[in-house]
Formats: sequence, structure tokens, C-alpha cells
Amino acid sequence: MRFRALALCLTAFCLSAAVPQFQKIGKGPGILLIHGFGGNKEVWTGVATELARDHTVISVDLPGSGGSPGPTVIDGHAEFGALGKDLATLVRKEGLVPCLIVGHSMGGPIAARTVLEDPTAFRGLALVDSFLSALPAAFMEPTITALGKDPGPALAAFFGHVSTGPAQTENLVKEALRIPTPTLQAYLRALTLDSLQGRHGDLRLPLLQLAAGPREQDPAKEAQTLAQFGFKALPAFRIVHFPTAKHWVMWDAQDGFLVALRSFEAGLGR
Repeated sequence: MRFRALALCLTAFCLSAAVPQFQKIGKGPGILLIHGFGGNKEVWTGVATELARDHTVISVDLPGSGGSPGPTVIDGHAEFGALGKDLATLVRKEGLVPCLIVGHSMGGPIAARTVLEDPTAFRGLALVDSFLSALPAAFMEPTITALGKDPGPALAAFFGHVSTGPAQTENLVKEALRIPTPTLQAYLRALTLDSLQGRHGDLRLPLLQLAAGPREQDPAKEAQTLAQFGFKALPAFRIVHFPTAKHWVMWDAQDGFLVALRSFEAGLGR
């Protein structure tokens, strides 16, 4: 048991990355933007440019993106706890406390874990078509396996279900292929774990979900879906739907996205 614990510590130490690389633009209240699986800080270019008119905006490359070193990996899983600590450190180092933090897709649970690592550093949490629960391993494993055989088709199949069409899928695959395959696999495995470790109720700051697609009209089914994706035990949660948008809401409905995010921010002081 002691040998295994030592081995895990050494593995984490050897694969540990530095604070994520980032872009910082604008001046004003701080906003941290975290991209999702297979992406990089460039997914936020349009939104960041608009927000930078009156905010200090930091867009990060998660470890492994943008040519950066990969994340800390333990037993094949990317370690969101270590990543959360690094992101919270970045926010404090750049003088953005209290910061609004925004996470798209996989960036959502990473953002939430970042808040739990340093709650007083943040004033609000916005998730973009995201989740706070562990995803089923049976759902992820076929993609993880396929990535090891031929990453291109595996990514095309993975993104094709949630993109607006072939052109968007092609762009997503192109960017994801810049990330080493083991890193992509480690992130997908991490999503099968409860990154919040059951501490959902500790997310006491205001939390907004910007969801793609129309709202479920059956209240019982809506409640079941919210619980399934980890939104049941949150003290201050609300959701805004974008009926015509797909998974990349900030691309498919940028104007509405910005309106909803600014409206959410405007209420944080109340």
C-alpha cells in the first residue's frame, strides 16, 4: 500500500504541468474563460473580444492545448484538483479576485472544481452546455479506445453529434488533433469521475447554466435531467436555454450568449 501511494505521488509529480498558459486582454472586472475537450483558448476569441471592452478577460489553454505540457495524470485520469489549484492561483496572481469564471463543456466541472479550491476568489460561475456529474464510463470508453486506433475518425464521430454541421466538425477535429492522444484520453477518463467529490452543495456562489437546445416542457423530466447532470443540490442555480444553438453556444448564439452572461453578472452584487 505504501509503495502504491509513493508510485502515485511520483507519477503525479513527473507529469505535473505548470500554471496553464493564457491570453489576457481588456481592463475591468475579471473573467476567466475555460474551454472544453479538444479545444484551446481560441474558442473564446469572439466572446473575449466583446467582454474585453469593459472587463479583464483571461482565456486559458488547458494543459496539453496550445502546445503546452499535459495535465497531471493519475491512473490514466487527468487530475482536475491540481488543475483547479493552478487556475485559482492564476486568478490571484493576475489580480482578478473576485473573478467570474466561465467553463464550456468539460471546462464546466474544471471551473467548478477551481471554485471549490479557492471559493473566495470567485463571484460567480457560468457553465456553457456543461455538467457537474460523472459521465458513464460505458459512454466514454468506445471513444477512448477509438482514439488509440485512429484519432481523426474517432474525434469526427465524437464531435459530429453536437456540432452544427460538417464545417464546424472539421474545425473541431483539426484543433483537437493538435493535442497528444494520451492527453485527450486522460481528459475523457477524468470525466467519468466525480470531479467535485460530492461537494456540489459547497458551490454557494451564484451559478448559471447556458444550455443548448429548447427547454424540456415536462417538469418531471426536466428535474430528472438536471439531477442526472449534477444540478440538484446547488444553492443558487439558474438556467437559460438557447433553442437554436448546438453545443458551442458561444459560437451559435454569440449575441444572446453575451446578453445572458452580462445579465447574470449584473445580478451578482444583489
